[in-house]
Amino acid sequence: MKNHAPLSERAIVKYERVEGRYKVSVSPVDRLAWRIGYAPDMKAAFELAQELAN
Repeated sequence: MKNHAPLSERAIVKYERVEGRYKVSVSPVDRLAWRIGYAPDMKAAFELAQELAN
């Protein structure tokens, strides 16, 4: 498993509650290039943010 810096140092992450799901928006800190995904709960949203940041 790779050792990455903490998520807060690698990316800007926004979580929004939208129609019973979580919208996860992730962008690298050095450029604005948003990746967006949806998750059913907050735990899955956090895991999705980790995947989108890599």
